[in-house]
Amino acid sequence: MEKKVSKFFTVDNFEKEEQFLIEMASKGWYFTHYENLKYHFQQGASKDFQYRIDYHNSSDGDLDDYLQLFEDSGWESVFTYPILDGYWCYFRKEAKESENTEIYTDNTSKIELFKKIRLKWGIFGLLITFGMLPLILLATASDFVFTNFIVAFAIGFVVLLYVKLVLNLTRKINQLKE
Repeated sequence: MEKKVSKFFTVDNFEKEEQFLIEMASKGWYFTHYENLKYHFQQGASKDFQYRIDYHNSSDGDLDDYLQLFEDSGWESVFTYPILDGYWCYFRKEAKESENTEIYTDNTSKIELFKKIRLKWGIFGLLITFGMLPLILLATASDFVFTNFIVAFAIGFVVLLYVKLVLNLTRKINQLKE
């Protein structure tokens, strides 16, 4: 049986997304893919799976080699999708008490990951914001107050979302540096 769940996570909180997938697995629902803003799960026996999400930049080398490295370390590649000149990669592994299930075991690696995500998504947010400038011009030329309100709300939401993302990642980087 398949189950679809609508959930929204921003890239600066992918750890919460991992926890969500772990909780679903503990209930017997195994993540298969993400499509149309929904997580797709397949039902099975409850298992103690650990899920980890990573961003692989295309400039960091071949995706197949990267996925093979994880497979060689005992991780199963569950789902990968291309975004912003790279790939979000979802991995899972059955948890064992004596085994570390973190993919980044040192602060330097985590800092580099957060910096990479902050740069890519920060630039993307700026491009989206500047792409909305024609909407601002159209809205200001309009006599409809409702149109102006909708455009202002949409632009404000996007700007706040990306500012939150950059600030949250910067906070995480600074905490790891301490």
